Amino acid sequence: MTEAGLMRGKDNHRKKKIVWWTLTLSAIFLAGVYFTLFGIRSVYRHFGFYFLKPTETHWPAGSRESIRALIGPMKGKVVWGSSRTGSHRIFLMTLPELTIYQLTSHTHVDYHPRFSPEGNRIVFARSQKKWVSERDQIPWDVYQYDLETGKEKLAARNGNFPLWLPDGQRILFLRDHQVIIKDLVSQKEKIILDGRLPPFEGEPSNPELSPGNPDLLAVTLRGKHHGVFLVDLPKWSKTLLGKNACEITWRPGSSELIWVEGEGRGGTLLIASPIQKVKRRIFMDLPFSFSHEYFPRFSRDGHWLIWGASEGEHEHDLADYEVFLWKIGTRWGDTVRLTFNKANDRFPDIYFEKVR
Repeated sequence: MTEAGLMRGKDNHRKKKIVWWTLTLSAIFLAGVYFTLFGIRSVYRHFGFYFLKPTETHWPAGSRESIRALIGPMKGKVVWGSSRTGSHRIFLMTLPELTIYQLTSHTHVDYHPRFSPEGNRIVFARSQKKWVSERDQIPWDVYQYDLETGKEKLAARNGNFPLWLPDGQRILFLRDHQVIIKDLVSQKEKIILDGRLPPFEGEPSNPELSPGNPDLLAVTLRGKHHGVFLVDLPKWSKTLLGKNACEITWRPGSSELIWVEGEGRGGTLLIASPIQKVKRRIFMDLPFSFSHEYFPRFSRDGHWLIWGASEGEHEHDLADYEVFLWKIGTRWGDTVRLTFNKANDRFPDIYFEKVR
C-alpha cells in the first residue's frame, strides 16, 4: 500500500473513532437527561413502596392550641391518606380533640377518602396489588367504610377517585377513561363521560359534579386536550379553564371552581374562577415554606378549605405533603397545620357537624 493510502486509512480510522465517541457521548448525555427528567420518577412509579418508611408524629408546642382556637366550638373530623406506617392507609382525626385513628390496615395502597353527606361513611380507592402509583389510574377498586361499625366493603371494581353524590346513595368515580355514577342500592352504573370520545379525547382525572347542578362536571384531561375543563353534560361541550392546571374542585355555596396551577411561591398556587365566564383570580398562594399546594377540598358549607402542601417536592406518592386548614375570609397566614411528620399525607377531606 502506498504512503497516501496509509494516510487515507489512518484518516478514516480517526474519523470513525470521532463518530463513535460523538455517538457514545451523545447517548450518555441523552440518557442522563432522560433519567433526570423521567428516570427517578419511573423508579418511584414502579418501586415506590421501597422508599416509604414509618414516621412518628410530633406536635410542636402551641400547634394544638392554634388549631382549637381556629375551630372554636365546632365539632368535626378530617380523613386523609398517609404513609406514616410505611404503607399508604386511611387515617381519621377528630376535631377539636385532635385524636388520630388508623382506619385501614390493608397491605395495598389506600387513598382518596371522601366523606358521605351525613359524615358517617367514607369511600376510598384501594390498589389491586401491593404498590400502584397515583400516576397509574388503573388498577384500583372503590371501597366504602362505615365509621360507626368500622366495617368496609367493596363498592365498585376497577374504579378510582371516588366521591359521594348528595343523596348519599350514589357515588361518582373514574374507570379507565370513563366517568361513572353508581347506585349503591340497585348496583346500576351509568357512564356520564367517556374521555376517548370527542370533544374530550383525553384521560380524565379528579372528576367532580357541581353540588348545585348535576349537569355540570369539573374534570382534568390529559392527552389531545390538556388542562382543567368545565363540561356541560347535556350539551356535550367543554370549556377550558386552565392549561397548566389540575386538581379541580367546586366551592359549595358559590358559582366558583378552584384548581391548582403550576406557578406561585412554592411552584403551585390555587386559582378561582366563576363558571359563567372564565375570570381567573388567585385564591391562595401561601406565604410560608409549605407553599406547594395540592389536593384542595372544601367543607360542605364552603366556609373551610383543607389541602395538602409540600415545601416544593412534587411526587404525590412519596413527597412530604402535610395537611393544612384555612377558614375562608381570614388571612392566608392564619392557616393552621394539622399533620406533623415526614410521611406522605394527601387527599384530605373535612366534615363539620351541624350546629344545633
